[in-house]
Amino acid sequence: MASIVITGSFKPMREALTRIAAIGRDPQPVLAAAAVALEDNVRNRIETGTDPKGVKWSDYAPLNPLYAQDKTGPGILRESGELQRTIESSVSGRTIIIGSPLLYSTIHQFGGVIRAKNASALFFVMGGHGFKRKSVTIPARPYLGFSTQDREVLVTHLSEFFRKAVAG
Repeated sequence: MASIVITGSFKPMREALTRIAAIGRDPQPVLAAAAVALEDNVRNRIETGTDPKGVKWSDYAPLNPLYAQDKTGPGILRESGELQRTIESSVSGRTIIIGSPLLYSTIHQFGGVIRAKNASALFFVMGGHGFKRKSVTIPARPYLGFSTQDREVLVTHLSEFFRKAVAG
């Protein structure tokens, strides 16, 4: 039987494995790094008017034609740009949280019905015409979610942290 004997120190390998294990014990640094890039993905979805699956909102939730006549912003959910500007992230334990603190951000993400609270009806103007309605339905236009691009961002950041851990 032929054989080969390899000798040497396993210390560098143990140290690399210890650094890799540290990422698992405390993933907050890698998650925080990825969260910034994930925020950019969300802003890009708002900019392009697409949901996390890559489907254009205009394909399933186009603007009301009367509303579109008066719209001054550059696109759906981009009237003032405030929604894009307020996208923020945080890391809690092993979780990345991304969203906007704006009161109206939830209705745009999930859709829903807005009803008059302190009056008999809602009043609004579209296309130069005034309307009174008991309620208005806002369609869902999801901008938050976990897309293929988001997965790539997370894997890329994790790979980079692992590469640095192995290299020392």
